[in-house]
Amino acid sequence: MEFRDIKDVLTFAAFRPEPDNPRFSWQQRFPKRKSVLVNISRGHCSWSFINRKGAVENTGEADGEFVEIATQMAEQWRAGTEDGWIGISLNNRFIISLEHNLSRKKGWQEELRLNPKSVLGTKYDRTKRYALHHNPETSASLVMACDDSMVKSIEEAMRGHNLRPARICTGLFATTAHLLNRIAADNALRSQDLIIVAWLDGSLCVVRQKNGQWQDLRCRSGIPTGDEATVNQMIRPFIEKAEPSTRVLLMEDRKNGGFSASYLNQFGNLHGSDVTEENNLWNILAKY
Repeated sequence: MEFRDIKDVLTFAAFRPEPDNPRFSWQQRFPKRKSVLVNISRGHCSWSFINRKGAVENTGEADGEFVEIATQMAEQWRAGTEDGWIGISLNNRFIISLEHNLSRKKGWQEELRLNPKSVLGTKYDRTKRYALHHNPETSASLVMACDDSMVKSIEEAMRGHNLRPARICTGLFATTAHLLNRIAADNALRSQDLIIVAWLDGSLCVVRQKNGQWQDLRCRSGIPTGDEATVNQMIRPFIEKAEPSTRVLLMEDRKNGGFSASYLNQFGNLHGSDVTEENNLWNILAKY
């Protein structure tokens, strides 16, 4: 037995979940350990260094493709982690849809990872990887489908720099699910007529909820900077169907990120609230 193994037993590290075990939250996998989170968009990357207290310590961003940026940043990212484990958020080549009556049998989370067809049925595509967020009160589910080829290319690029993915997720999906969970836990909010808007660096997801039911959803990734026509085209149907009492809740990846200031007024007389918090995306990914 190596000294490191003995140390892990004495500090209880040997009894913690493995860094790449998706069944456990980030906090459970990296308690009191440094980590790095990276968000990969089309032609742009951003990253955050998380300290041993689980708080954002420093952030950065750069234009360019991930392979190029990883070459420049690999040494700094590796130095900011424990053993090179990185959390990845993919913000390109994915779609979020609204589906009904998907399997929720016991152990569906593990089954989705090992045999997604058994959970998704005819919705399954072998070229995709999936994540689900179920409505606890109805048969509705959010389904995130991401290109498997993109995931593999990111994994290969990381291995080339001696980095290891502790998790590969979709930040917009995580943000949307986080906001829906907040609404479900709020007795006043969950019964209201809501338009829920999530934005992350060129990707947009809009959900309509009424009486606790998810009634409509639109999602698009890779929206070019300043493409107001596409954003307005996505949100217009929700505005047209809204009643005067409808409330808008908006969350973006970071406070004062610009989307709220540019588009919240597009909802006209509807009561709108920006519920984005400081370092919003990084705090969500570093917690769950």
